Amino acid sequence: MTATPLPPPTVATARPEAVASPDVPSSAEGKRALRDSLIVAVGGQLERALGTLTALAMKWGLDPAQHGIYSGLRLTLDHANRASLGIGRGAVQEIPVLLASGKGAEARRVADVAFAACSAGAALYALGLLALAWWRWPTGPEASAADLTWSGGLAAIALLVLIKRYQDFLIALHRAHRRFALTTELAIVDAALFAAMVALGLWLAGLWGLLAAIGLLSLFNIAYLHARHPMRLGLAWDGPIVLRLLRTGLPILANSAAFAGLLSLDRVLILSLAPNGAEAAGYYAIALMGTGWTLDLAGRIASVMYPYFQTTLGRTSDPVAVASQASRVVEAMAAPLAAGSAVAYVAAPTFLGLLIPRYAPGLEALRPLLPGTLLLGLALPSREAMIAVDRPYRLALATLPGLAIAALAGAIGATRAGIVGVSWGMTLGYAAVYLVTAAAALGGGLGARGWLSHQARLLLPVSWFAAGALLAAHAPIPGPAWREFALRVSLLAAWGLPAMLLWGRAHGWGGLVSRARPPASAA
Repeated sequence: MTATPLPPPTVATARPEAVASPDVPSSAEGKRALRDSLIVAVGGQLERALGTLTALAMKWGLDPAQHGIYSGLRLTLDHANRASLGIGRGAVQEIPVLLASGKGAEARRVADVAFAACSAGAALYALGLLALAWWRWPTGPEASAADLTWSGGLAAIALLVLIKRYQDFLIALHRAHRRFALTTELAIVDAALFAAMVALGLWLAGLWGLLAAIGLLSLFNIAYLHARHPMRLGLAWDGPIVLRLLRTGLPILANSAAFAGLLSLDRVLILSLAPNGAEAAGYYAIALMGTGWTLDLAGRIASVMYPYFQTTLGRTSDPVAVASQASRVVEAMAAPLAAGSAVAYVAAPTFLGLLIPRYAPGLEALRPLLPGTLLLGLALPSREAMIAVDRPYRLALATLPGLAIAALAGAIGATRAGIVGVSWGMTLGYAAVYLVTAAAALGGGLGARGWLSHQARLLLPVSWFAAGALLAAHAPIPGPAWREFALRVSLLAAWGLPAMLLWGRAHGWGGLVSRARPPASAA
């Protein structure tokens, strides 16, 4: 299920000209946002399923040492986009606002200038990788196969950087134009084709076949988008635009890096502080598997709403309207995310323990981590809203306290209780990130009373599903394990389904059913 993003609000706090503007098609805008959220969420689940097949193929075709090298090389490739220093993010920030303001030609100019700057950054990054590969290239009879693989792999990644930069920027522009059906369609085709190409590449040439599959897939993705839509990327240079995009995008990039650090902090703490850190980090992977879907689904919905937030800002020039819109998105997300977290709390330990018994010791960290991932997922629309209204420094101030709390609590937990202590520390830190982010993003627009009312509306579904999960998971149920598990799941279903029925009727089942809505008043 997915959340139900709502149309740009026409609230009393918005400026009169924004509320009364005939250019704000609230009903149509809401239906489109709702449909896009559904497409991205459902497509994302198909993509994740296909990605699981790809991961299994990689573990079949590569030994652990080669898989470790591939992980490092892939991380090197994925970080190539940061070489543009946020210019691409700045362009994606500006373009929806320009389009909403009717400045299509200027939006195209910004896209071409940004692509030229991003390509230059990617070229410099690729040259740096080639220099690194040449510098560390092993020579002499003592050269190891691993060293040769690392150096050759860096050279191969350098050749892939420019192709992937073109692909990623093209996809980002389509998202900025809100073509989510096209980008989700591509993601599903990409995932299916990649699974097949990885298996074939590994069978033919091992790691080198895998790297070749990445390059061929990027070329396919570019050709697919070109065949499905006439938009093309051009090259232009304009120094003032580059500087403006750099000023806009660099703080966004810094915030993304800080948030990525928050998400990887638990593994860093386990590896560095927990007893038998490497083994403990391996066990902890099963806890991440059981909780990661919450952030994945919330992140996909937030990525859909980001250009809608920008469109609202472009039409109204009113950050209050964006804040109100974001609060409604969060409220619509709360019940599905809480319901899914309740299912994970009750069923995931048993299900994952049977599926991957070697990792069963990590299951004790799953339940303490679930509340934190739920709260962090609910914070994502507020983060996107703050970026949309160009408040990256306030967003950084909202993220850093939570990062510090998570680091302190997680470090104490790692030394005293291993991965379970880290899970509790992360939950505490994620809760702090949620509260500070929600206050910074929504407090000014909603006012103190409105913000507290918003939190109360969130607390109701979260508390309901939390109570159901605790009851279903810990109620004494005697009998064989299979019957106990079935009864616990049935109890949770009986508790949660009525609440989801109410949510479905209120939100059109996340877009599956269109509800008749009265026409929005212009007054």
